[in-house]
Amino acid sequence: MRAARILTAVALLSAITAAVTQAQATRPPAMTHDAEGRANCMMCHSGAMPNVAGVPADHEGRANEVCTWCHAADAAMQTTDATTIPHALEGRANCMMCHTGAMPNVAGVPEDHEGRVG
Repeated sequence: MRAARILTAVALLSAITAAVTQAQATRPPAMTHDAEGRANCMMCHSGAMPNVAGVPADHEGRANEVCTWCHAADAAMQTTDATTIPHALEGRANCMMCHTGAMPNVAGVPEDHEGRVG
């Protein structure tokens, strides 16, 4: 039984490590130019200009002012890495047993993690 728990914890830790590594490797591209005086991102990023990246299909309907939330060089998506888990995972395969926001001194799950399992 203990071996099964250890294997579960190792598998969970491996999955988390892989997810963090993937998230760091797949950060959105940072703007390589100043945005000053360029309020309409679609003037250049419509896909019509050669050598200028177009906007991906999953960005359809997003307003210009949200582009900097992810693509500005100083945006959190560019500067903040995922945090590491500050405790052992053995016997803790279900994160939501503690991280519901109901326990004192235990961080809840951020809103952007809603719907994730584990």
